[in-house]
Amino acid sequence: MADILKVLARHNPGLSKTALMATGKVVVAISAATAQLTTEQQQNIVSREDKLAEALGAVVADLAARDTPPLAVLTVERPVEVSKGPGLGKLLELDEGRRRLSTYSTPARIEDWAGAVAGPAEIEKAFGTKRSTLHHWQKRGAVIGLLKGERKHVFPLAQFVDGRPVKGMSDVNRIIGNPRTAWQWLTQPKPSIGGAPIDRLKAGKIGEVIAAAEQDFG
Repeated sequence: MADILKVLARHNPGLSKTALMATGKVVVAISAATAQLTTEQQQNIVSREDKLAEALGAVVADLAARDTPPLAVLTVERPVEVSKGPGLGKLLELDEGRRRLSTYSTPARIEDWAGAVAGPAEIEKAFGTKRSTLHHWQKRGAVIGLLKGERKHVFPLAQFVDGRPVKGMSDVNRIIGNPRTAWQWLTQPKPSIGGAPIDRLKAGKIGEVIAAAEQDFG
């Protein structure tokens, strides 16, 4: 408080002792209250400096007009206390964990969630795309290959237009990073862009799909 009063007195030599003391108490109260806020809340205050001055003026004027002693009832809403859950349960042995997991999981064919897929030989037969070309596309993220079994990759057919990858796929793959996650994201309806991202890519809306992927995964 003493340090704040010295600074105020130096920069406001015309203030009376009463005004100086009142101003110092306001600064101390605001500093203490602001320190309790989160970083995001503090940044929000800084970005709305014009509103801050208006709000503080209204608070000070209201307190000055009351019968209670000045600054006696200055209160600021603080963040609620963060509660904690019960934490992790007892650590299980690997075999027991797998057994319990198997009771929850339901086997599903890759076609059930990824749609129609085809292997390299089938794609070469259907589109005339050589395996080396398909491998190159997959390596640079232009197409998504999904692991089926231990080594074999299959490719969702919906990502091809006239035998070539849909434009924008490499950008989406780069942002999301995981082929399986990327394909699930691409094929699920996303109201904010007006449909499934893969369909929006085919419609030429590459920029909006990339922006949506950045927002969800960037």
